[in-house]
Amino acid sequence: MTASDTPRFIVERTLGRLARWLRLLGWDARLVEKAPPAGRPGWVVLSRRRALANRPGVLIIESDTLQDQLAQVLNEIAAEPSPDKFFTRCLDCNQPVVLISKDEAMGQAPEHVLHTSPRFTRCPQCGKVFWPGSHGLRAEARLIKMLAKRHGPK
Repeated sequence: MTASDTPRFIVERTLGRLARWLRLLGWDARLVEKAPPAGRPGWVVLSRRRALANRPGVLIIESDTLQDQLAQVLNEIAAEPSPDKFFTRCLDCNQPVVLISKDEAMGQAPEHVLHTSPRFTRCPQCGKVFWPGSHGLRAEARLIKMLAKRHGPK
């Protein structure tokens, strides 16, 4: 994978939390019950099953903690997360979200959010509406902190 490629992952359901954070980065992370025995061109399989070790395109996730799992993936692939891609996928469906107007968000976002949020997005598959809020800010800060640790002090 080159640095310009956007990583795509096939993720075993046991790593569902990791898949959501990869989606938060804006990367395609498809959940499956059981990972295939080898990766497909352009895809990386993420699994905890040691029986798949040393298979092409398969990355065995070692840690039980999300931070270490994400660090392992980031260290193993040759792609750099881009903050402008953060929050561009539905965390549930994995579909790219689309920008919608405040009017389109009415009835799906709290009234105070409609008056204070600068933008809204919607998943075209499940219809879930997203907006920047404190939860997203905390998630973004956590990502930035993890990425800074990965690169070390400048």
